[in-house]
Amino acid sequence: MEPKPEPAEPALTELRSKSSFFIYNPYEKRTVEVPLTNCDAFISLLKCVIGTGILAMPLAFRHSGILMGVLFSVLLMILLTYSIHLLIAGMTECCRRRRVPQVSMPEAVQIAYELGPKWVHCFGRTAGLLTTCVLVFGQFGLCTVYLVFVAKNFKEIGDYYGGQCNERYYVLAACLLLLPLFMIRRLKYLVPLNLVSNFLLYGGFTFIMYYLFSGLGSPSERLLTSTPPREWFVFFGIASFSLTAVGSMLVVEANMAHPQSYLGMFGVLNVSVFFILLSNIFFGIMGYWRFGQIVEASITLNIPQNEILSQLIKVFIATGIFLSYPLNGFVAITVIFSDYGETTEKGKYHTLLEYAVRISFLLLTGLVAVGVPNLAALTELEGAFSLSNLNLLCPALIDIFLNYDIGYGRLRWKLIRDLLLIVVGLVFGIVGCTLAMKQLLDDFRLTLKHM
Repeated sequence: MEPKPEPAEPALTELRSKSSFFIYNPYEKRTVEVPLTNCDAFISLLKCVIGTGILAMPLAFRHSGILMGVLFSVLLMILLTYSIHLLIAGMTECCRRRRVPQVSMPEAVQIAYELGPKWVHCFGRTAGLLTTCVLVFGQFGLCTVYLVFVAKNFKEIGDYYGGQCNERYYVLAACLLLLPLFMIRRLKYLVPLNLVSNFLLYGGFTFIMYYLFSGLGSPSERLLTSTPPREWFVFFGIASFSLTAVGSMLVVEANMAHPQSYLGMFGVLNVSVFFILLSNIFFGIMGYWRFGQIVEASITLNIPQNEILSQLIKVFIATGIFLSYPLNGFVAITVIFSDYGETTEKGKYHTLLEYAVRISFLLLTGLVAVGVPNLAALTELEGAFSLSNLNLLCPALIDIFLNYDIGYGRLRWKLIRDLLLIVVGLVFGIVGCTLAMKQLLDDFRLTLKHM
C-alpha cells in the first residue's frame, strides 16, 4: 500500500509533477524512527558490500586475466554506480510526482508504469509485485552464499581438530546461532553488530596479506588478457556479486537522517564505492598472482589448514560474514513488509507475523545451502541475477516511463541510454544465470547421488 499523498489541487499537482523538481521536497517530509548518521550509513554500506565477494575476486581474475580484470572492474563499478544514482533519482521523482515522503523500489516501479504510456498502466501492480520478488530473491541468494561460506571455512578448522564432518551440519549450526541475531528488528541496533563485523573482516584481510605476499611467482606466469570471451561472463557474474547490493543500498539511504548526503560527487555512496573498488582490484590481482589456476571460490580456502595464523584468519573472516547475515536478511524482511502500510504496522499480530517470516527466511536459506553448497556457482548466479534485474532493468524502465510525458532530452539521449541498459541487462542476465544454473544442477545431481 502506498503512503497517503498530501492533499493538493488537481491542476496544481499536475503542473508540479511535470515542470518542477523542487516545489515538493520529499527529504524534508521524511521521518525515520531511528535514523542513521552519515558515519552509520558509511559503515552499513561497507558491511552490505564487502564480504564473500571480495574474497572471490581472485577467481574472477582467473577467468579474465589481470589486465582485463582491472579494466572490467572499473567499467562495471562505473556502470553499477551510475545505475544506482539513476534508480534513486527515479524513486525521488516518484515521491515528488505523488507528493509522498518515501517510496520503496516496488512502489516506484508501479508508479512509473502508471505514469508511462497508457498501454502499460494495467501492468503497474504486477510489475511492482515482480520487483518485490526479485529483491527478496536477490537477498535470499546473498544470504545463502553467506551460509555456505561460513560453513566451508569453519569445516576446514573443525576437520583439522575434530575429524571429518559433513559440511551440512555446519550450515545447520550457523542457522541456529543466527536465530537470536536475526530477530533484531531495527536497523540502528544492527550498527554495532556491523561495526564488529567490519573489524573482524578487515582484521582477517590484514592477516591474509602474509599469505598473499609470500611465495609470489613471476607475473608472467599469470594470464594477462588471453582468456576466451565466454569466460568473461563468469568474471562479470562473480565481480558483480562483490559490487551489487541494491536492496541494502536503498534501505541504508531510506534510513538516513540526511539522505541528501547519500548521492553527489563525494556523497556516502560514491566514497564507499571507490573504497570497495580499490579493495576488489587489490585482492583480485594479489590472490590470482599468488594462487594462479588453483585459486578457490574464496581465497580463505587456499591458505593452509594446519597453521594457527591461517585458522585465525578463517575464524575472523567467517565470523565477520556470519554477522553480515542479519543486515542482508533485514533488507529482505523490509521489502516483504513494505507494502503492508500503516494499518498492518499497528495491527495486533504484525510483530508475531514478522518474527514468523524471519524464522522461515532463515530456515529456507539454510535448506538451499544444504542442498547446493557450490560457493562459486551460487556467487555467480546471485551476481548475474541481481546485476541484470536490479541494477540495469529496473532503473532503466523507471526512467523511461517517468520521462514519457516530459520528453527524453535532445536527440532522445535518455531513451537511447535506457534502452542500452536494458539490452546489456538482458544479455548478461540470460547468459550469466544459464551458466550458473548449469553448474548448480550438476552439483545438485551429485548431492542426490551421495544421499
